Parts: sequence; structure tokens; C-alpha cells
Amino acid sequence: MPQDASSTPPQKSADQPTVQEAQGRVIDDTYRSQAEATEPTTTSETVAELDTDGPSSGINGIAFEESEIDTVLVPVHVQPPTPPLTPPPAYPRRYVAGLVTFEQLCIFLIYPTTIGIGSLISIVSPPESYFGLRSNFFNVFFVKNGWFWTTITFMVHCIRLRISKPSKLAIRYSLATLWWFLFTQWFFGAPIMDRVFIGTGGQCFVNDPETAPGQERQVHDSWTSFGCKHINGEWAGGHDISGHSFLLTHASLFLWFELLPVIMERGPLLRQINTKIVFMLLALWWWMLLMTGIYFHTFTEKITGWLCGIAESAVIYILVPKNRILTTLVGVPGV
Repeated sequence: MPQDASSTPPQKSADQPTVQEAQGRVIDDTYRSQAEATEPTTTSETVAELDTDGPSSGINGIAFEESEIDTVLVPVHVQPPTPPLTPPPAYPRRYVAGLVTFEQLCIFLIYPTTIGIGSLISIVSPPESYFGLRSNFFNVFFVKNGWFWTTITFMVHCIRLRISKPSKLAIRYSLATLWWFLFTQWFFGAPIMDRVFIGTGGQCFVNDPETAPGQERQVHDSWTSFGCKHINGEWAGGHDISGHSFLLTHASLFLWFELLPVIMERGPLLRQINTKIVFMLLALWWWMLLMTGIYFHTFTEKITGWLCGIAESAVIYILVPKNRILTTLVGVPGV
């Protein structure tokens, strides 16, 4: 029975490839091009050939979708990871009790140990020494101008550093200077150390030879130790915090913690003359603190001076680095 011509499926030409054969040819051509290529630009050339006739053109009559070509041949851009806020140190850190590093603890212990040794010598047998005079050259020229010499030495240390944000150095120096100024120079009138002295019963006594016998010693209304000494008075009766213990401890810790990365890195900066100058001043400050421990103040006055001397350094170099927000403001020492 004859079949309806309209229901007969169209016959394919023998020369016309099937879809599967065309895809196989494309795959074979692609692998053959990759095998014969001597430069990594072969893939990009293949993409250019695909794009020559427009997004609808193909290979051997087989059309490809543009999205499929992009998915297969175009590499995906990878976003690099965001660097951490504070780069890891170039040296390993050994923490003691999870709070301070071993090196920081050793630096902190230098100064109470020095005060203790000096106080012990003063109890046993203090030797006669030029440094026992308040008018000795090192006390008058260096210690009395201690923060000036600390500032000069800190600048010598900073000029050779390779840090990217010097403003953080200025902030840490300003905070250290502010604490020294408030404690020894001015705190809305009398400095903190003098306010402690007056608050614990201290007064300024002066001798007046024109008064009746036995009443020569009069109380003066001076509110600062500087003003009392200016009129040749005697600053007595209260807890007189050792200004030397405070200054020498505070200045030394400031220099130590700023210099510590240079020491731990053990690089060329450690051998520079700048580092040697810092070490020279640190040695002088240590020696003058030992002399203070032997010849001046009571033990409790020296210890309270030391405690006030470590306060600012403990906050800036121990507590602040543990807070990410405060670290962005103050920074951490580096090289």
C-alpha cells in the first residue's frame, strides 16, 4: 500500500554530517590544536576564530551559544585575599601568661630589680660616691633634662626606619610626652606627683629668722615642689613620689619598646650607630636609677615612682595591641 509522501521523513544527504559527528570533529580539532601549540596563546587564538563570524557562528556548521564558550574558555578572575591589619612579626613571640611576651617581661623586670638592688645597698652600706651628690654633672645636665635627651634619642632612632606610617610614631611619642608632662609639670595646676604629696599631708616649710625662737619654721602656701625649692623651702610631710624613678623608668621603657623590633629582627639596623646611641642612653638611665636607689628617697617612694613610670607603657605596648580598633589609631612599633 503506498505511503503518503507528506508522512515520509526527509532523507539526509550522505555528505552532511550529523550533530554528533560535528561535535566530535570540534573536540578532535581542539585537542589537536592544543597538542601542536608551542605558545600559550593558542587558546586565545581559538577564541578569536570562534568570534570571527559573530556570536551565532560555529565550527563545521555547528552553532555554539556565546555563554557556553565564555564558561569554558574565559578564565575566572580570583580576588586576592585582604591582607591583615597588623602584619605578623618577623620574629617568633613567646607569651607569658598570655599577656606579655618573654622579651617584654624581661624589660619590665629590669627596673624594679635595679631599685631593689640599690635600696639593699643603701641599707647595708652605701658607699661614698660623687653620684650621691644632687649637684653631680650627670644629674644636673642629663636627668634634670631627661625628657629632652629621650626625645633626641628617639628621633635618632626613627630617622632610619622603613615604616610606611610615621604618624603612628608621632602619636605614641605624643602620648608618652603627655604622661610625662601631666605627672611632672602640670595637671590643671600642680602636677600629679605634687598633688599626691599634698594630698598625703605634705607641705612647704620655710625658715623665718624674724619670728620668735622656736617658731622659725613656717608653712608656706606653695603648691608645687618647684615653687617650694625656689624660695629655699623644705618639701616635707607627705608621700614624695620619686621623680627620678618615674622619669628614668618611663623614658627607658618608651625607648626599649620602640627599639624592640630592631633587636628581635637582628638585621643590619641593629649594627647601626643609631641603635648604639639608644643603648648608650638606656645604660645611662639605668645607672642613674641605681644611684637613685642607693642615695635618694625611701623604698616606697621609689616603688611608687616606678609603678607610675610603667603605667603608660603597659597601656600602649601591652593592652592596646590586643584591641584592633585602638591599634589602628596608635599602631605598633616596627622597623
